Amino acid sequence: MIDKQRQSDWAAIFDVDGTMVDNARYHEAAWVELGRRHGFPVTPEFYRQHIHARSNDRNIRALLGESAGEADIRRLGDEKEDIYRESFRPVMQEIAGLTMLLKTLSGEGVACAAASNSPKANVDMVLDGLSIRPYFRIILDRDRVRIGKPDPEMFLRISAELSIEPRRCVVLEDSASGFLAARRAGMVCVAIAYGADLNDIQLAENLAAVYQDFTTITPDLLRSFVNGSVI
Repeated sequence: MIDKQRQSDWAAIFDVDGTMVDNARYHEAAWVELGRRHGFPVTPEFYRQHIHARSNDRNIRALLGESAGEADIRRLGDEKEDIYRESFRPVMQEIAGLTMLLKTLSGEGVACAAASNSPKANVDMVLDGLSIRPYFRIILDRDRVRIGKPDPEMFLRISAELSIEPRRCVVLEDSASGFLAARRAGMVCVAIAYGADLNDIQLAENLAAVYQDFTTITPDLLRSFVNGSVI
């Protein structure tokens, strides 16, 4: 699906959770269920205040205490993700316009990459479930980087591997950690609001634009952000 005969001088980097799919409530439900099974005080309010958009390792340490062993952290983290995938896989749908935008970008030779703080199994479920994996030249998940977002490592690695300068990359994101990682990487950032926390969007300092979904986003529009002008 990638047109290898055409090569653009800019790239588009897509977050996965909350950007490609609206899955936040399924992650929340998985944490609540994990808490129910193991006696953790995970209510929806606790989730929003203390767990949302943080790493599994950090969350489980917060719940079990700093004395938590690595084996327990891995086991509970894997269990939480199993609960999430089991509930979300049957109902998964793309945020409107995603596949069409990817198809158009790839047809114009624009390099597309996926960059997610989620583990590989979750990313694979989305890319394969939506049949969009072939559009991406690079796919990075939390298992493949040393430090996740808001550290810019993930975005900078993609830039280097594509041989495209950070300033020529546009990031499509939905979360505060992603917005900050894009800013730290020196990349243009566009917010997808459909599954986002609106407070994160309002507090972000580096957004070129905010769109509800992908239906009105075109390659020309993204290119205009990279070039510093809006069509």
